[in-house]
Amino acid sequence: MQTRLADRAHTTPIYSLTEAAQIIHAPATSFARWAHGHRFKQRRENEWGWSRPILTGVGEGRGYTVPFNALAEGFIVESFRRAGLPMARIRPAIEVLRNELGIENALLSEKLKTDGAEILIENGDRELVVVRNHQGVFRDVVAEYLQSIQYRDGFVEFVRLPTYERAEVIVDPLRNSGQPTIARLGVRVEDVVSRVRAGEPMKEVAEDFDLSKPELRSLLVQAA
Repeated sequence: MQTRLADRAHTTPIYSLTEAAQIIHAPATSFARWAHGHRFKQRRENEWGWSRPILTGVGEGRGYTVPFNALAEGFIVESFRRAGLPMARIRPAIEVLRNELGIENALLSEKLKTDGAEILIENGDRELVVVRNHQGVFRDVVAEYLQSIQYRDGFVEFVRLPTYERAEVIVDPLRNSGQPTIARLGVRVEDVVSRVRAGEPMKEVAEDFDLSKPELRSLLVQAA
C-alpha cells in the first residue's frame, strides 16, 4: 500500500491550486483551504483557531504545487459536499482516520465510503463503521457517490469526471500528464475544444475525433 501511495506519478506536483480546483469543479477558495488549512474566529472574542490541511502533499508557493493524490482527495471532498455532507463532519472523520487508524492518506482509501450522512470506513468484517463515533452501521445498499473513482491496490488510481455527463473524461497522472482526457480516445479535452475555439466547424471536429454531437457539446460546455 505504501509503495502505491509513494508512486512518483501520484505525488509529483503537476497542477496549480487554481487548475486543480477547476478540474474537479470545486470553489478555488475552498480548495486552497483544504490544501493549506486556514485560520478561523472561535466563539470566544479575539481568539483564533487553526484548521489543518485535509489534502496531502501540496507544496507552498505559486506554480505547480498540487500532486494527483491531492487532486483526488479534493475530488472526494467535493463529492461528499455535493452529496450533502458538511465540512463539520468531514474534517473530524478524517482526523479520526489519521490519528486513530493510522491512515494519513485517509481520503484515498478504497475503504472509505459515504451514505450522505456520515463518513464511513469498511472494517475487516465488511461492516461499515461510522468514523466519528465508531458505531456500526448496517444497511442494504451503500449510496454510490464514489462510483467514478477507479482504485488499484486499495487506493485511488484515477478518477472519472461526472460533470462531463455524455463524454467519459478521466484524470489519470499516467495519461497526458494528468490533464482531463477522453478515456476511449486518449486525447486531452483541451486538444478537442481548442479546435472549436479556433473556429473549426463542430461537425468536422466531431468527425475527426469520432465523437458524437452530444459528446462534443458536453466537452464544450464544461470547458467553457
